[in-house]
Amino acid sequence: MTTRINTDQFLLNALFMRPSFLLSLLLMTSALFAQDGGTLRGKVLIEEHSGEGFDGPQGNDEPEYIGLPGAYVRWSHDVTSTTVTDGFGFFKIKKANVGDTLLASMLGYNSAGWIFDGTSYVDIPLTAGVDLGVAEVVERKAATQFSLLSPLDVQSLNRKELAKAACCNLSEAFETNASVDASFTDAVTGTRQIRMLGLDGKYSQIQVDNLPGPRGLSAVRGLLFIPGDWVNEIHISKGAGTVTQGYESITGQINVALKNPETADPYHVNLYVNGSGRKELNYVSRHDVSRRWSTAVLIHGLHNEQLNDRNADGFLDTPMQQHFVGRNEWKFKGDRGIRGEYAVNYVNTASVAGQNSAFDDGADWGQWMGLMDSLSGPWSAITAIERFEVSAKTGFVFPDAEWRTIGTQWNFYNHDHQQRFGTKDYSGSEQFFRGNVLYSDIFGSTDRKFTVGATYVRNSFDETYIDNDTLRISPNRVEQIPGVFFEYTWNPNERLSMIGGIRYDQHNLFDRFVSPRFHARWSATENTSIKVAAGKGFRTSNQFMEQLGAWASQRQWNLNYYGLPVPEEATNFGVNVTSKFRLNYRDASLTLDGYSTQFQNKLVVDLDRSTNAIDFSNLDGKSFANSAQAEFNWDVHRRWDMRLAYRWVNAHTDRTPGNPTLDPFVSRHRAFGQFSYSSQLNEREGQWRSDITCQWIGAQRLPSTSDNPEAFQRPDMAPDFFQMNAQITRQVTPEFSIYAGVENALNYKQDRPILAATYDLGPPSSSDFDQYFDASLVYGPIFGRMLYAGLRWGILAPKVHS
Repeated sequence: MTTRINTDQFLLNALFMRPSFLLSLLLMTSALFAQDGGTLRGKVLIEEHSGEGFDGPQGNDEPEYIGLPGAYVRWSHDVTSTTVTDGFGFFKIKKANVGDTLLASMLGYNSAGWIFDGTSYVDIPLTAGVDLGVAEVVERKAATQFSLLSPLDVQSLNRKELAKAACCNLSEAFETNASVDASFTDAVTGTRQIRMLGLDGKYSQIQVDNLPGPRGLSAVRGLLFIPGDWVNEIHISKGAGTVTQGYESITGQINVALKNPETADPYHVNLYVNGSGRKELNYVSRHDVSRRWSTAVLIHGLHNEQLNDRNADGFLDTPMQQHFVGRNEWKFKGDRGIRGEYAVNYVNTASVAGQNSAFDDGADWGQWMGLMDSLSGPWSAITAIERFEVSAKTGFVFPDAEWRTIGTQWNFYNHDHQQRFGTKDYSGSEQFFRGNVLYSDIFGSTDRKFTVGATYVRNSFDETYIDNDTLRISPNRVEQIPGVFFEYTWNPNERLSMIGGIRYDQHNLFDRFVSPRFHARWSATENTSIKVAAGKGFRTSNQFMEQLGAWASQRQWNLNYYGLPVPEEATNFGVNVTSKFRLNYRDASLTLDGYSTQFQNKLVVDLDRSTNAIDFSNLDGKSFANSAQAEFNWDVHRRWDMRLAYRWVNAHTDRTPGNPTLDPFVSRHRAFGQFSYSSQLNEREGQWRSDITCQWIGAQRLPSTSDNPEAFQRPDMAPDFFQMNAQITRQVTPEFSIYAGVENALNYKQDRPILAATYDLGPPSSSDFDQYFDASLVYGPIFGRMLYAGLRWGILAPKVHS
């Protein structure tokens, strides 16, 4: 029988970056096992029924086959020889005598027997056991999933999890997640940044479809360019990640998998409005252009011209904004192992914030944006960003060896950023190009896999910083970094797997970067895994865009280093224990992890030395961040889910040699609880869903203001506080649902978040404002309770029946 193996799974895992790692020690060890004349290897196959498109596959003369995970394989005469196929359908078993019968079986399929003829490899196809006609299978998939088999500490959030909150953009997508925090950069612009393992999001490598995501000049604001309704899944990996993606991962990797021509529904619209006047439209559709080509169109628009000043301090609590983001992706599926993904993105955003008096009645949007050229009058903050990005991924799977793949990834963007905060004017432009070539294969068997490749990056920056019409600094640079990498995976048995990698990058400005990474998983039991991770990462700093909060103040920028800051270098170590079990006959899981990040070099940001300056210097001492987290998930009832978590963080940096201080704006203690309910589906497949998320944010250190007059001082420690978000959704039909919710339901607000602003004590003098104004000391919500509502409507993808 001639079969053609479906290669999609291997392409997505081997080419588009669920990679293996290298550890040279393991490589040498594996050579001892490269030849095993006493082992029979093979694969159990089933015929694939394509559910893609509206008309299904066209023009195929032969059936498509894919590997069957979890099938049982044994010799007919020896029950103790039983083995189980892996996630791709592969198995290995000790050879028997020629003429013995090898049996393959799986629930729902007819068992198959094969008479051993002395060969070393065999494919065994299984056929469906019983044809029951059309029977719909309803599966209750967990909204958040942990892998027991992967050596990486990965947590996956799917659409069900993202729909538990408004999730208007990526910076707000982690409201229901205990591993990643989101907080405001300042009390004026409404910009949110994320933190992971006690460190800013810039130390986590953020990717979009396994290509570089927000970084460089978009390290913080780039989160706004990824609408939550575009996201299909988010994969959060703690610890130093894969070396195939570069050297920048330090605390982890966050890969955002967008809806694409395969995963998007044929048509989807989401409308959203909230109490601050923010209105959003999200549109996603996919189209099958031909048998080989399909495309997806994604559009996002945001508009807000409402003036909000609930705390009567004379400043807008939320910015006025206009955003447009568009994306078009094409996917190619050839008949001879060729696959391709090609996308183009465009971003055009603008926001205006500041003192109320800057926005007189009758002023239109054009006049507000005209404030960009004005250095006089009321204090305002104006930002305008335009970005264009193209990407291409092409891969080939060898027909006779589907574990052997070769692929390329190309990514280019041009990012223009202009902003003016008070008398400070900034103009920045960044061009980024990255090419990545990868080759994946095995050493003798699928238990020993490797990926080798080369990368070239060119990143240019052209920045200008002006204060009061005086040029302060123009830090321009061009980075060119060729690099090579090698990764290796070893799976000696079902209980143990190891992946390791090393990459070498030659930086034209900072010499060489050597980044080793290692991950290992040992299954103590079938449902309990222990994982360890270690690795080193590097990154270059872009201080102006990574410290957005300081722009909303009168602080002067002091760059206390000669030339360029040294690249940041850190080593991360971690351990994770995940156990899945049954509690009161219901599924439950407990995850415990601890991570330590130790910096060898770091750009130190000091807000304590002076209340009217932000000082930058290269690390001269120690800097570290240690964190530990416990998370418990339980399906309390078939309609109730529960998640509880607690995290402890200890982050210190020597801002002067030998004088360690707690990093500001980092809570040492944080507790998290989430409760979800779903009613039973009615005859129209409608239901009610509700979600409540509660957080306790412990005390956090604030930068010192002791040098200010008493009226403009803040305590050194911010108080702890509680936050609660809730949402209720009415799914009328599978195609249409409406939702309403509340953020910060307890209405907690930071008291007087802006120093030297106008409060009920009366406006400060102009000299006080010029000297002490600071809106960057933000640790909690500004706006207070926020109500929102929206609707989702679309044409869903056809259901797959079995």
